[in-house]
Amino acid sequence: MAIIIPTFSSLSIQQQSLFEECMLAALLAVQRFHDQDTAEHGERLALYAQATARILGRPKEELRLIRLAALLHDIGKIGIPGSILHKPGPLTEEEWVIMRRHPEIGRQILAQLGGIFQLLSRIVVAHHERWDGQGYPSGLAKEEIPLGARILAVVDSYDAMTSDRLYRAAFSVTKARAELRRCAGRQYDPQVVEAFLRVLTLYEGNVGSAGMGNHFAWLW
Repeated sequence: MAIIIPTFSSLSIQQQSLFEECMLAALLAVQRFHDQDTAEHGERLALYAQATARILGRPKEELRLIRLAALLHDIGKIGIPGSILHKPGPLTEEEWVIMRRHPEIGRQILAQLGGIFQLLSRIVVAHHERWDGQGYPSGLAKEEIPLGARILAVVDSYDAMTSDRLYRAAFSVTKARAELRRCAGRQYDPQVVEAFLRVLTLYEGNVGSAGMGNHFAWLW
């Protein structure tokens, strides 16, 4: 007797939704087990990215897609050796070649799951592209880059700049803001930069007292 394995598209809408929820939970669990810092970074980016997308007037379904892409944007790092991922200092050029593979690894992981993950893969693979076309892995420029990826590029850089590293102290918010403005129109979509800076202006100072979730409670 032949064994018939159902494809994603053959599932009912309810089954597809359940599959997506289960796979998302599994991917996030694997990511957290592999690297706690990466998981927490993704959670911060999900708040930043969804807030920025809302400022840009994106529809509800797109807000959800961008939030999920932020949570999973670094899922490809599970394919990067720990000696590189956790190196206590700047990477060599050879190590950067390996590190830069993580967007494509992430795309491959997500794309094969189908459904919403296929859509997420297109954002995840492009989150290190640059507005001027000098990013990776494909050298996309301007609107060739999905909006979700353009948003992730900005908020990812901000979170990296304002987080401590073993080899440098975190930037101040003022310095990070200035760096985003300096690179707008070259590394980043200038419209996205302005939207994100508006998010920071509207809610700056509330994180410490209310917690990040409450800080962005207006999203929900």
